[in-house]
Amino acid sequence: MSAVTNEILRAGRFTPTASYQKFGYACAALLLASGVFHGFVFLLDGGSWEGPVSWRKPIVFGLSFGIVLMTVGWIVGLMRIRKSTGWIVMGVLSVASVAEVFLVTMQRWRGVASHFNESTPFNTTVFNLMGFLVMLVALTTIFVAIRSFWPMEAPASLAWAIRVGLVLMLVSQAVGVQMIAEGGNTFGASGALKVPHAFTLHALQVLPALALLLVVAAFTERQRLEIVALAGIGYGLLIGSTMVQTYGGLAPLEPSNLATSLAASGLVVLAVCLGITLRGIAHHVHPPTRPRHLPGPVT
Repeated sequence: MSAVTNEILRAGRFTPTASYQKFGYACAALLLASGVFHGFVFLLDGGSWEGPVSWRKPIVFGLSFGIVLMTVGWIVGLMRIRKSTGWIVMGVLSVASVAEVFLVTMQRWRGVASHFNESTPFNTTVFNLMGFLVMLVALTTIFVAIRSFWPMEAPASLAWAIRVGLVLMLVSQAVGVQMIAEGGNTFGASGALKVPHAFTLHALQVLPALALLLVVAAFTERQRLEIVALAGIGYGLLIGSTMVQTYGGLAPLEPSNLATSLAASGLVVLAVCLGITLRGIAHHVHPPTRPRHLPGPVT
């Protein structure tokens, strides 16, 4: 099993080599640590998980921004870009992410809402600054998404998984713009915009993770591409279910028949892709032995 892990690590090239990668990883680690720390604060302090003033905000924002920043830092390391370009991308993305989470966290410790809070001039300034920082994150993400369609130092299946994940991340940011337009997280009667926002955001981890597993599966690269494409369709169906549910104004736990069908179809497709991948890994680790042909009777 260690050989399989080493093969995945070698194909993924997770060890940062460029200085801008190391900077991005350090900022991502800080954000993840903040999310975990506030998780303990929530357990000790209690209070509601939902609502505009909740420990959920620093927890979720810290973990989510940290995971995304670390993922993008890894992706940038697979690109053939200049050092100056790498520093601009990772520098802007890292600083903007840390500053955004800091403002969200600061507002929670102050006991006030972080989003859509214009009750005082200071709170209005904080909310506007958060919007500016999110714009910076969006612009750098757009650049990385476009740049990912240049040659990458990765197998074709992994490269395409990354590209699809980045495009879906842009969809996630579009849903975030919708939240601002709606003045909150709810669309219509009770559609939860944060559900499609989260699902599209973290496709950037799910699809490349599957592609990395496929690296050590006993398949040709063409077969790996086909499995990644099928998984992309499955994840797209899952996202479609959240979109239908949300923009239908329905609560997440009150799914429509169409949303349920799309979600079930997407989960089945993803489960099939994962099963095929695991079977391919098993064949790679323990290749099936061919039966020996016994000599026929001597006549």
